[in-house]
Order: sequence, then structure tokens, then C-alpha cells
Amino acid sequence: MCSGALGSELRRDGYVLRPPEGFHMVRWEPYAGSVAGAVSLDAEAGRALSAALADGEGPEAAMMLVSVVERGFSASPAERDDFASAVMQHFQRELGMQLAPERVDRVGGVAPRVEVLGTLREAGQVRTVLVAGLASEGRHAVVVVSAPAVRWETLEPGVRASLETFRLEPTTAPGVVPRRVLGALAGALAGALLASYAAWRRKRAAPEG
Repeated sequence: MCSGALGSELRRDGYVLRPPEGFHMVRWEPYAGSVAGAVSLDAEAGRALSAALADGEGPEAAMMLVSVVERGFSASPAERDDFASAVMQHFQRELGMQLAPERVDRVGGVAPRVEVLGTLREAGQVRTVLVAGLASEGRHAVVVVSAPAVRWETLEPGVRASLETFRLEPTTAPGVVPRRVLGALAGALAGALLASYAAWRRKRAAPEG
């Protein structure tokens, strides 16, 4: 794959993503309950790995992990540095791997995000790793792509094209009311209160008998 060609649309856990061409979902059992790749700026935020994809098998395969974090992320300049630091800590403390950072970028456009690009050595192989925190209110996603360093130049256009397709759809967690619904409810309540008050005033003003 030498272009930004994309595969079939993936819909999962409230988001939409078209992975790079050739990537497919892998057997989920080894990943169930994992937080691998779920980088968060808030240690208390709920987070979980949502999808694991690969473009093959064995050490030469590239992997793509998609995680959802129950916290908003703006990809602001301040969060850029905090996210990069959180990525390093995640790999070192939670995955037991030493990620050597090469570049940290803020990317605008349709899918604003912070990207951390680095390398790590795994089983004697040098792999390039891209960690992208995608901006969103309320909850956000983190996409991690890992590939043999010798393959990265070929894979990169498809990876970046894939990130541009990411959309986090509005969802309602149990017991949580979306802001737009809260606004509508507040407006309706205020209207009801005003109507009741107006009726009370009219009743007070009306002559008795």
C-alpha cells in the first residue's frame, strides 16, 4: 500500500472510522478489557480499548488500536504538551515499553488532533509508533498505529488519511443527558414557570365575584 487508500467503514462504540486499506479487525479475546493505547490526561477518567486491527500476521504486520476515553480533549497548545507526556508515561508504566519520541504535532482540519510520533524496540525489531489524540467534547478517542520502521513511509499516507475520517458520534451514557437536551428541558421549564406566573398574576388582578 503506497497511497492513502482506505478500507471499509468501521462503526463501533459511538465512532466512525475508515481504516487504511488492508487493515481488518483481529480476534478480540486477547484484547478484551485492555487499556492498551488508552492515553488519558485524567487518571480518574474511564477508558478502554475499543478496536484492534492489523494488516497481516506476525512481526511484520502493522497494528491499529482505537480507544475511547470518557473525558473531553481540545488538542490545545497546553494539552499538546500534556498529551505527549501522558503518552510517554502510558508506554513506560502501563505497557512496560520505552517509547523514544521523535515529533509532537498539532494537526487541524476536519479531525483536530495531537500526534506523537516515536520509535520503540520490540523483540529485536524497531517499530514506528504514531499516537493520535482526537479532539472532542465530553469523550474522545486515541488511535495508536504501530508498524515496522522499514514499512512506515509506505503506510503513513493511508494512516493519515484514515485519521481524517474519524468521527465521534453523539452518544448518551446511562444516566447522562446531552447538553442540547438539558438546554431544551431548561427552556421548557422556564416557559412553564413564566406561564404559571402570568396566570397567577391574572388571577390576582381579576375582580372577585
